[in-house]
Amino acid sequence: MNITIRNAVKRFGDFTALHGLDLDIASGELLALLGPSGSGKTTLLRSIAGLEPLDGGQILFGDTDATQLSVQERRVGFVFQHYALFKHMTVLDNITFGLRMRPRKERPAAAEIRRRGLELLELVQLGGLDKRFPNQLSGGQRQRVALARALAIQPRVLLLDEPFGALDAKVRKDLRRWLRQLHRETGYTTVFVTHDQEEALELADRIVVMNRGHIEQIGSTDQVYDAPSTPFVFDFLGSPNVLPGEVREDGIYLAGAAAPIESPNGFPPGPVSVYARATDFRVVGEDAAAVSGRVLETQRTGVLLRLTVQLDGGGPVVEIEIPQPDPEIKVWLAGDVIRLRPAHFSLYREKPPLPASIAVDRSADYAAPGSRVRGQ
Repeated sequence: MNITIRNAVKRFGDFTALHGLDLDIASGELLALLGPSGSGKTTLLRSIAGLEPLDGGQILFGDTDATQLSVQERRVGFVFQHYALFKHMTVLDNITFGLRMRPRKERPAAAEIRRRGLELLELVQLGGLDKRFPNQLSGGQRQRVALARALAIQPRVLLLDEPFGALDAKVRKDLRRWLRQLHRETGYTTVFVTHDQEEALELADRIVVMNRGHIEQIGSTDQVYDAPSTPFVFDFLGSPNVLPGEVREDGIYLAGAAAPIESPNGFPPGPVSVYARATDFRVVGEDAAAVSGRVLETQRTGVLLRLTVQLDGGGPVVEIEIPQPDPEIKVWLAGDVIRLRPAHFSLYREKPPLPASIAVDRSADYAAPGSRVRGQ
């Protein structure tokens, strides 16, 4: 089931949660809606489900206009963050609840309902637990029951709202791998909401990054991570180091550097912001394109050494991560002078953020959105 969303608008009083969104979701796709609290991702998910009627726009399920259909008519499976299981019902009764509540003429026979429920228990790897109650299960097991219940009605679309948010880190990681495998087995068109970028990058076929009711970027995990179209996307997918720079005719210069780190790459001359992640930096010797600074703090994190560096000339404080060097060669200590240059970076000409009431393509704010450059 493919889903088409056109000019979706949702308001809550004077607050506009969705600003005319357009989105196409392919049949069988596993799509992540990623963004901070208040970005509109859960509102969009609930609008697809029919739990939040739109104030404008259209939602199509295949060729069917689902905008005015009820939740039951849309036939979606919805999994909530906090399971929403019935405490007084057994695991099997929770899973088959939706089937048993169907009108009599649409309801399968009792034996078929039981068969389907037990089959789903095996699918979510909980076989033999059909007679237990929710309070006898772990958090991860309860979330699997909630997912089995959503699958029991044979939904056209599967929707998950922060499905692993209430679980501890190890259980979340295990369930993410399991959900990816389950998606391959079932092939349902699946949309899930998360604020966890690691979760989105690990699970999704494509990611929709949302901010203040707008879509900042849509793309594959590689596209969104390697070519962030706006500073917001770069920042949300990992804390960046932002260095002032300038585009000149002969290249891109970091502030204070005597040589360019890269060719202009189509940018017109002028000031730019150079965004680089901690792992994007290289420690260099005498290099006219590098910037120098003084180490403020060092911290060992496994095989990586994290350095906090104050750049010279009143430049910003940056954090870099480098492989732990051989102690016999060099150990970086607070007070050491170090020279750095980014091996990978993105350039943006930043402008003030738009008011939330203006619905436009945010990527137009930047001279060359998503320019991910590999330094020489």
